[in-house]
Amino acid sequence: MFGFLIFGLSQTQWLTNSEIWQTTEGKLIDRRYLLRGERLADPDIKLVGVENSSFKLDALSPEEIAASPTLQLMQHPPPWDRRIHAAILEKLMSAGAKVVVFDFAFTPITDGDANFAQALLKYKDHVVIGAEFSEDEGPNGESFKKLNTPNDDLLLPGTESIVGLVNFWPDPDEVFRRGKYHTSLEREAGMSGFPDDLTHMTVMAVQKFNGKMVMPPDDPPNYFDFQGRAGTYEPVPVENMFVDELWKAPPFNGGATFSNKIVVVGPIAEIYHDIHSTPFGSVPGPEIQAQVTAALLQGSWLSGTSMLVNIALALLMLWLALEICLRVDNALWKVFGLAASAVIFFVACQIAFTSYKLVLPMTQPLFCLAVPGAFGVVFQYALEQFERLRYRNVLGRYVSENVAKAVLEDTRSFEESLRGQKKPVTILFSDIRGFTSMTETSDADKLVAQLNEYFLEMVGTVLKEGGTLQKFIGDAIMAAWGDTHSESLEADAQRAVSAALQMRVALVKLNERWKNEKDRPNLSIGIGVNHGDVIVGNIGHPQRMEFTVLGDGVNLAARLESATKQFHADILIGEQTEKLTRAKFIFRTVDLLTVKGKTKPVEVFALLNDRSQPAPAWLEKYQDAVKLYRNRKFGEAARLFETARKEIGMKDYLCEMYIERCEIYLEEPPSVDWDGSFTLTEK
Repeated sequence: MFGFLIFGLSQTQWLTNSEIWQTTEGKLIDRRYLLRGERLADPDIKLVGVENSSFKLDALSPEEIAASPTLQLMQHPPPWDRRIHAAILEKLMSAGAKVVVFDFAFTPITDGDANFAQALLKYKDHVVIGAEFSEDEGPNGESFKKLNTPNDDLLLPGTESIVGLVNFWPDPDEVFRRGKYHTSLEREAGMSGFPDDLTHMTVMAVQKFNGKMVMPPDDPPNYFDFQGRAGTYEPVPVENMFVDELWKAPPFNGGATFSNKIVVVGPIAEIYHDIHSTPFGSVPGPEIQAQVTAALLQGSWLSGTSMLVNIALALLMLWLALEICLRVDNALWKVFGLAASAVIFFVACQIAFTSYKLVLPMTQPLFCLAVPGAFGVVFQYALEQFERLRYRNVLGRYVSENVAKAVLEDTRSFEESLRGQKKPVTILFSDIRGFTSMTETSDADKLVAQLNEYFLEMVGTVLKEGGTLQKFIGDAIMAAWGDTHSESLEADAQRAVSAALQMRVALVKLNERWKNEKDRPNLSIGIGVNHGDVIVGNIGHPQRMEFTVLGDGVNLAARLESATKQFHADILIGEQTEKLTRAKFIFRTVDLLTVKGKTKPVEVFALLNDRSQPAPAWLEKYQDAVKLYRNRKFGEAARLFETARKEIGMKDYLCEMYIERCEIYLEEPPSVDWDGSFTLTEK
């Protein structure tokens, strides 16, 4: 129904007669002329111009002017003495011109009319002069059509057949494109029932030239078969015809140039304001007459299409738009289909124009293609965005926002992830200490409520830092940075460590809030953060798939989280993560660990704070003590650990752990191949 509404709108005069519609159609026709290109001038047509120089005669010498009575008459301001026109006609006919066309309407009576009238009578079968329509104003200010014919002194009995119309009627955008070769004053005034008794001078010129009446049809409209832009028919200045030396030389060649030709004599000078717009730009009126005469002489014009054909084209394009909109599901492919259809239609119109001289309408068919097509594309795009938003909202409840975004917005990348990729990723594990025993003693509803409050804060921190919530494992959280997208390895690691630090702060606030609630026991957590290469992909059963990460990098993060219990630390960081983030955060060496399932030890660090705070004074002594310990200087190391412990000012498990180890190794030194590492036996 919408499509037919658009079609009905395209048929209304309100739209088709609008300035923008008419201008658009005209520009599309002009483009076809330009793409077709220019053609050579017809050698049977010559153009003689009354130019600016024809009044000034500044290119001629006084002697040349004095030698010609006609040139002497030209020195007087216009309107010219008609003896000049008589001389022009006589000169051209004596040169062998077959038809002379004067692109003038000799309406006012002036000197020399009698001479010109005799010349017109003498060559009545070989000459055409003009009559033209003009707009006039009545006594009450109303506008009406007026026909200006040559004055009666010029039209002697027997010369009725020499008068033809000079007018061409421009389109609404003031560009000459279409021809009207037979009309009447009544018809132009809007009256009907009167015969067309006025013929265009171009038709008359062709008929006098070869004896054939060539009359293109008015319905459907015909379009001029222009040969090109201004200068296609180069005008020769009329005054040069009357200088003997110039007449004998090119381009006149003693008059041979005009032999057996149609010669158009017309106003080129600016004072005549006879310059008009055509598809090839501005062209003087006499040259338009020459180009149209040449086209008629060749029996060539461009034909418009009937109303029935126009309707059929519009319906075809409407059907095509509806087919694309209804059958193509993707908005981008809709745009491509519509654009391809428009291009194909334009090419078809150009072929029809160039090869078959057929001017197909373009605005109405393209309107019927573009408007419903644009509506379909916008509607489809809006629908896709709405569906995408709905899917994201639903999907976001079950998977991380990053995964939902990868699924909905980056199909190619996500499909690669489904097949499995190896990526450097930063992994975070967090776990609640003693949660299993809490489930045995706490009320289930209250524990779930507290757990949800805890997850709200912790997961919110992960998401705020751009992490992917991979999964919940009971009370544990697994998150990743760099699995679905990555700014850089450093940025991923820094965001993960920042999330761990914020989770520490968030838990303190939660415990403070729960302090006065008997059904909310205090919670403590352990967090492990590790950076390493992992496998990213979609894992599981066809009925239950899970986008996750696998590999040593993940396992080590889990081991670090578990090791927080053994080392009495809340956040442990792997050595790769520490290297990527040491510029932003302050770390404390924990131990060189050999975890279960791996033979190469890894350095483990405890996260103290970010570098917005100064490092504690005891940290340097502690780090030096660790170095002494690994260099087997156990006595010195023990004393420095004791100093660091005292500066800490409270019980410190790591200092006490190392002091105890140093005492053991002082009594029983480790083996020669001891590297300072400690084997972590727990998972």
